[in-house]
Amino acid sequence: MNSIWHYVLIFLGVTIEGPAVTLAAAALAGGGILDPYLVFLAAGCGNFAADLFWYMLGFLGRSERSLNWFPKLKRLEPQIAHLKTKINKNATQLLLISKLSLGIGTIPALIAAGIAHVAWWRVVLIQIVGETIWTGSLVLIGVFLGQYVAGLERTLQIAGIAGSIILFAGLTFWLHKLFSKNKM
Repeated sequence: MNSIWHYVLIFLGVTIEGPAVTLAAAALAGGGILDPYLVFLAAGCGNFAADLFWYMLGFLGRSERSLNWFPKLKRLEPQIAHLKTKINKNATQLLLISKLSLGIGTIPALIAAGIAHVAWWRVVLIQIVGETIWTGSLVLIGVFLGQYVAGLERTLQIAGIAGSIILFAGLTFWLHKLFSKNKM
């Protein structure tokens, strides 16, 4: 039942909305519907592709053009150059911490790294390490959640059967009392 298209859809979904799709796919893997290793691979590649998109957006954005379009920003050129230098110097910490901090600052950090022209190979290495930890954690959480949901489903089925039996017995008892009262 596992089709390659399931994992292609996971890849595309994670590229657009990473954590939610990763957790949902991992929960399906925990329920035995998908392979957790392929979910990890598809989700990791999807997140990696999205991260490289944001880096390239910053890299190709050419902040120098903005300074020409908005002459009032020219006065900020020394501060911008200083900021680019600091980002380039601290790119490893910046990118790794932003990746592991629930993904909140990942996009701005990647765009800033692109604008600062951090070497692409540094970004790729950092993203591979961060992605392995981040996506691996999400898949583990989702798999355990999926196993819990599958167990919860069985428990709810048992509770439903028991509740139905109790309801049927109560209804039978009530009807028996009602009809025995009417006979008298």
